[in-house]
Amino acid sequence: LPADPLPAPIAEPGPAGRNLLLIVLGLAALLALRKPDALLNPQLWAEDGSVFLVEQEQRGAAAILQPYMGYLHLLPRLTAWSAAQWLDPAWWPAWYNGIAFLVWCGVLARTLSPRLPLPHRPWLALAVIAGPQTGEILGTITNAQWITALLLVQQTLLRRPETTAQRAGDLLLVAGAGLTGPFAAALLPLFAWKWWRERDGDALAALLVAGATAAWQLAHLLPAAGATGAPGDPLQALVILTRRLLIWPFLGAGAAHGLPDAIIAGAGLAIGTAFLAWVLRPHPRREIRLRLLGAAGLLLAAGVLRTRPDTWPQDDLIFADRYFFLPRLLLVWLVILELDAVPRLAAWGARLALAAFVLLPAPRFILPAAPDFRWREHCAPIRAGTPARIPILPEDWILDYPGWPPRDGR
Repeated sequence: LPADPLPAPIAEPGPAGRNLLLIVLGLAALLALRKPDALLNPQLWAEDGSVFLVEQEQRGAAAILQPYMGYLHLLPRLTAWSAAQWLDPAWWPAWYNGIAFLVWCGVLARTLSPRLPLPHRPWLALAVIAGPQTGEILGTITNAQWITALLLVQQTLLRRPETTAQRAGDLLLVAGAGLTGPFAAALLPLFAWKWWRERDGDALAALLVAGATAAWQLAHLLPAAGATGAPGDPLQALVILTRRLLIWPFLGAGAAHGLPDAIIAGAGLAIGTAFLAWVLRPHPRREIRLRLLGAAGLLLAAGVLRTRPDTWPQDDLIFADRYFFLPRLLLVWLVILELDAVPRLAAWGARLALAAFVLLPAPRFILPAAPDFRWREHCAPIRAGTPARIPILPEDWILDYPGWPPRDGR
């Protein structure tokens, strides 16, 4: 262990009181505007229906502890269970998407917390919903695990709780996020790093809770893991990662599609090396930068192992984008930390990069509405408990409803 624990991270200035509330409300409005049909015309998305709804109908509350794809999905399972208990099937998509929206709002609010020792927190929160993305993780409870994973990253950065409510809230969020996706296992080294560097009881408690959820998830995930497959092309992986993490966010989709692979690979090596050296420079924020960089690296490594971009024949920027959402976001956060850098040239470079990240996708900020499959017109078989094939999102996805005893009064 180090001779002495690190001092508590310095509190950075940020909005408070009424200003904080107004910023949260503004961000919530932008989030709703980004994908309005998720709230105005809610529909089930993929595993929302074919896994979580169906298995809730078949197994009831026991489905909450049922692994899928090798790990537990606590939040979607609880959402499906509560919808089945309290609501008519016509309202299930609104319930699913509404909870997903509230979870996103909660993560945005936590990003603005004074306990998060990062500067420019409103910009950090804006980056969560701005910038390029396909929208598949927005407004769907199936993909809420990608935003709840950010809670785990934040927990490895937060200043020590000062009240019992904060302490309990931290541990509940770690447990909930850890049981909603596999990310506690990927981020466990960061929890250990935080405890090793700070050596306080709260960091140890968070490490133990994260470790317990990681162990539970890995107990299901490792037996379900398949073979790694044939060897791929490392150069192809470098091109795809550079395109997804650097070119698309800061130069736009046109450059990402149009630049030759050789230029993209060279830019990835050059810019990546220079950026890494800059992040590692001696500075009062070096420790916090290292944790962000570590989180980005761990999540990226997990995503690469899962998706194997070194084997992709091509890259359309759409396929598997959810695996790159958090690493891309954390790299943007590292850029935002440089908005007040010295020398000022570095600060202006960070400002230009942030402006590009926010403004380049602005003309397409509002994502196109999805096809309307008229969910309410397909609810009668669910009420009656009869088998049915129901179209849901994404297009061409069918919910094979197996039937169940009739629902009295529904």
